[in-house]
Amino acid sequence: MKIFLNQFVIRKRIIVPAGLLLVLVLCVLAFFRWGRATSHASASSYPHELSRITFAAAGDVIPHQAVVQSASILQNQAAAEAAKNPAPEAKDAAAAQPAPAVNPHAGWDALLAPVADVFHQVDFAFVNLETPVAPAHSRGTKAFQFDAPVLLLQSLKSSGVKIVSFANNHVFDQNQGGFAETQDHLREQGLLFAGSGPTAEASWKPVILEKNGIKVGWLGMTRWLNGHHNPQKPDEPHVAFVPYPGGPDGPGSSEAEVLDAIRNARSQCDLLLISIHWGVEYAPAPQPRDVEFAHNMLEAGAGAVIGHHPHVLQPIETYLTKDQRNTVIIYSLGNFLSNQARNYVGGLMPDKSGDPRDSLVVKFSVVKRDYGPAGTRVELAEAGSDQSLQET
Repeated sequence: MKIFLNQFVIRKRIIVPAGLLLVLVLCVLAFFRWGRATSHASASSYPHELSRITFAAAGDVIPHQAVVQSASILQNQAAAEAAKNPAPEAKDAAAAQPAPAVNPHAGWDALLAPVADVFHQVDFAFVNLETPVAPAHSRGTKAFQFDAPVLLLQSLKSSGVKIVSFANNHVFDQNQGGFAETQDHLREQGLLFAGSGPTAEASWKPVILEKNGIKVGWLGMTRWLNGHHNPQKPDEPHVAFVPYPGGPDGPGSSEAEVLDAIRNARSQCDLLLISIHWGVEYAPAPQPRDVEFAHNMLEAGAGAVIGHHPHVLQPIETYLTKDQRNTVIIYSLGNFLSNQARNYVGGLMPDKSGDPRDSLVVKFSVVKRDYGPAGTRVELAEAGSDQSLQET
């Protein structure tokens, strides 16, 4: 370093005072020390986050009659309030703007308003759509037979929901025609859906979400169909169905076939999420066979399993796979938009501690990280509950 400075001084024929030369030497030495320290710190600060996608997942959306009535009441209240307090007339007619619609989605927006901000804060929000949306094929609603207006889908979308599961025990409530019509309305409204498709093969294909250089797949399925079944022709609309062995709902895919579907889906994305409709209604804990199945799905390549159907909260389990991936199982998110509580009798259901008014919105991220010599990985991060909710 000193020789370099002497050569520099001589070549440029600059007379440098001794004191200034000492300062220059110290500055150069300090610069190189800083460079080595920075390089060392950079090398030792792995992993680096490269990008991420954020998610929020909520439970069951079920249009019980009381929920539909609540939406109607809220719509009427908003309309009455708007009539009492009309917008002031513009002084300049040319500057007048049309008045905004009052609750344009017939009160559904008001029902979802308390959590819409949570959904809007993430890249992708998810719910389980436990109802057909089939006005053209509707055969009416009654207990355990649901149908919903297209306004519900519009409200879910405007509230921030971007993907739903349409694989559950109520998808055939309006028969095969209503099942197919619901898929059409989901497409029309721009809502992605997992677990159903126009053919048997398509129902088992993952929905691939891509953002910030990360591909996340969603694979949906149900273990219950309320006595219904898929059509015999594989080229007609199907739901991804994996019945419990000896269950009441007829033929479907085996657990071994599901694991093959998971391996195939995982090959198409960086991280795979599973949505599954399973378990026992009102039971506050998962069945041992569901725990084992969840572990097998994670070992097959899934990064998380998100469950629904029990209508009450169940535990959340973290699970380290044999290939050292940190994964998670959310056995049941509980209800989200529903009035299931009116059918629940404390102390007479499987366990009195299961409360169908408890609900959970879980937020998590999928992050791409640079691990230096170990390469890059896409993994779950920051999984946790945003808030505990009371169903409407």
